[in-house]
Amino acid sequence: MDGIAELDQAIEDHFLELRNKKRPGKEPAPETEIREGTDVEPAQPARPVGGPYPYPEEDEINLLDLFIVLLKHKWLIIGMVFFIGVTAVIVSLALPNIYRSQATIVPREQEKSAASSALSALGGLGGIASELVGLGGGGDVEKFEVVLNSRELTQRVVKKHKLLPRLFKNKWDPAKDKWGEDPAPTIQDAYKQITGSMLTLSRDRKTDVLTLQFDHEDPEFARDMVDHYLTELSESLREETLKDAMENKRFLTKQLEITSDVLLKEKISSLLANQIEKETFARAQKYYSFIVLDPPIVSDLDKKVKPKRSLICILSVTVAGFVAIFLAFFLEYIHNVRHSEDEERLNKLRKYRKLRKHD
Repeated sequence: MDGIAELDQAIEDHFLELRNKKRPGKEPAPETEIREGTDVEPAQPARPVGGPYPYPEEDEINLLDLFIVLLKHKWLIIGMVFFIGVTAVIVSLALPNIYRSQATIVPREQEKSAASSALSALGGLGGIASELVGLGGGGDVEKFEVVLNSRELTQRVVKKHKLLPRLFKNKWDPAKDKWGEDPAPTIQDAYKQITGSMLTLSRDRKTDVLTLQFDHEDPEFARDMVDHYLTELSESLREETLKDAMENKRFLTKQLEITSDVLLKEKISSLLANQIEKETFARAQKYYSFIVLDPPIVSDLDKKVKPKRSLICILSVTVAGFVAIFLAFFLEYIHNVRHSEDEERLNKLRKYRKLRKHD
């Protein structure tokens, strides 16, 4: 029995020695005497201080480190902000001053009660006449907007006053009295430039007031352009009215000739008289179909609307500051990558790219 006990003890010692060899760097666990019939709890590994999942210290954001990065690249930030600020000042000073002239118009109210009563007495003929005659059709703000923004009206203004050399003065050679480049600007180019950045319309839908604005380097030219547009708007509406009045008079005269009813002839004669009156007023009014509440004036030289030089400089410096700070942190990140444990990853990436090129 003693021999068997010694053999069991030798086998147990051998297994303990093998288990200790599998855990290098650690001291062998002390032998614990285990008796039969005794329950022994295995030793539990010690929990790390600070919780089961501690965060490494390098993952924490330290404001002091960020401030150090900014101080490290301070000359980059200061130089970039200074350069962009000086450039913004120079560019803003080189921009020409833009002045604005504007006018306010409202539709002209037209009397139509008398004409409506006359048309109602004509029955079916009155319906036809009301469509052709268009009595009571006063000024319409929506129509004003459409006409002012139309290509045809701009073409009339530019051609009548020969404004192409004035609108494209950088391309016009006054000494030779011809264009300095080929092809020369066209009416379409003038329309695109005027409606794109010079002419502005704004409407107050509550009061039906329309404001016409024109921006240009020359305040007198801006005032003249507003006058030209108002005049051509009036002429365009006047020509349309006179043309309609002529057609209406022809229609009413024909109806008067073929009508035998005395009462009906009297009503048609009244409509014909209204058309003659309408034509007379259309020829007599300076601005037909609308009233100019606030005429255009020449802006003072200290009343420019553009450019906003202070705003340009402030925004430029602010954006430059943000870009410079971002660039400083980006350069610091590149520096840390090249001199840290991520260098091995970069080497693998370069090696992989070389293999792809050989393939």
